[in-house]
Order: sequence, then structure tokens, then C-alpha cells
Amino acid sequence: MSERKRFQNQTLNSEDYEKIEEGAKAVKNGGAILATAGLLIGVCKKYGPALLKNINKLRRS
Repeated sequence: MSERKRFQNQTLNSEDYEKIEEGAKAVKNGGAILATAGLLIGVCKKYGPALLKNINKLRRS
């Protein structure tokens, strides 16, 4: 019963909403950064060795 009363009496003010919005933006931006980093790592893993090999060929000639 005490749990239900506590949540019924809880009200959010504008500062709480601002904090929630800031947290949501941080999560969204963090996810975008992680996705981009993962994509770059995948591309480097797949095409990196061939790219380095071709760069070395160009430097030698």
C-alpha cells in the first residue's frame, strides 16, 4: 500500500522534465556515436588490410 501512495502523490515539475529530456538526448547521441564507431570498425576490419596493401604498392612505385 505504501508503494501505491508514494507514486500517486508524486508530481513532476518543469525541472524534472528538463532532466528527463537531457537524459533522453544523451542516450540518443550515445547510441548514434556507438553505431558509427561500430560501423567504422567493421569497415576497417574488412577493407583495412587490402587498403594498406594498395597504399604500400603505390608508395613503392
